[in-house]
Amino acid sequence: MKTRGVPDFLLLLLTALLVGFGITMVLSASSIFALTSFMGKGCTYCNGDELYFVKRQALWLVVGTIGMLIAMNIPFSFYKRNFLLIALISLFALLLVLIPGIGYYNNGARSWFRIGSSTIQPVEFAKLGLILYLAAIVTKKGEGIRRLKTGLMPPLVVTGVFFVLIMAQPDLGSAAIVLGTAVIIMISGGARIGQLFLIGFPVTSLALISYILAKEHAWERITSFLDPWQDPRGSGLQVIQSWIAIAHGGFSGTGFGKSIQKYLYLPEAHTDFIFAIITEELGFIGATLFLLVYLLFLLRGLHICLRVKDTFASLVGIGIVSMIGLQALINIGGVIGLIPLTGVTLPFISYGGSSLLVSLVSTGILLSVSREVSRQKIAEQLQKQPYSA
Repeated sequence: MKTRGVPDFLLLLLTALLVGFGITMVLSASSIFALTSFMGKGCTYCNGDELYFVKRQALWLVVGTIGMLIAMNIPFSFYKRNFLLIALISLFALLLVLIPGIGYYNNGARSWFRIGSSTIQPVEFAKLGLILYLAAIVTKKGEGIRRLKTGLMPPLVVTGVFFVLIMAQPDLGSAAIVLGTAVIIMISGGARIGQLFLIGFPVTSLALISYILAKEHAWERITSFLDPWQDPRGSGLQVIQSWIAIAHGGFSGTGFGKSIQKYLYLPEAHTDFIFAIITEELGFIGATLFLLVYLLFLLRGLHICLRVKDTFASLVGIGIVSMIGLQALINIGGVIGLIPLTGVTLPFISYGGSSLLVSLVSTGILLSVSREVSRQKIAEQLQKQPYSA
């Protein structure tokens, strides 16, 4: 009889802390926007409801938690067998969302499927699909990944297809996360860094330059990053208001629910810029504690990946940890002005159903990896048991 092992309790606890904190901050950051944004627009089910966004986030949290529990209890062999099907479905969704009339266009991007009053962002699922595909291919190639033509090129080409489709939406932030995650998986699997740099750097640079020159809003984000005060009421508004929120928080913060910037001064306060509200209300102390929990989550996930003996499971876990870590880094970097704004959410924390769902399902897969680690330990103990006497 094959043992299943138990999920990692610490990772589960840290996940619960993050999502609990996230929905609490969505409640605080979104209340004023929810109260005012639908006034007089005929929205009978949301007019004047300050809990509108937090109720929707809570619904996604329930769905995501169920998804996490299912993913956690699926034998890891399922992901090994079906990685190609999952990757193809996610790739098809990326193609489908670009078709006018099917993909929902909003804020200059065609990145969503509209389902009733909700939207689904396929790029979030594509990140996970690509992780499973790359982990399987790199594992299969083994030492062959170090050969350029037959080893490294196939996963690079597939990554390039995902990257181009995401850039076509356009979604620069998600494209950067996909690319960074793919590179980390391939390096972890034994790919030569020099080969990756030789091929990836010029191709990626050309794609980014072409994108910036073709999209006016992309160039505006670059200029506002370099000097947001050139256009403080336009392209520089978000980062300036974010700085004001962070400065207002000071060392100890204004107190939970007492943000000033959420009173419509800071756009996207409950989505892309929720970290600014966290810093304003909880101050340097609260933001530091939050980041420590985030760091512990990532380190615990990495610890699990390094202990599992199955190469595929290890690479999938590394991909998931990298995806969540890179997304958090890009989001927070944009909020504090260290990098240009990209529009990605803060995993587990920002309002956004697709992001929360995929973050929780991905954590479920990581917990499935931890069960594999536990199974290995139990099997080793059983092997030693006859000799213990």
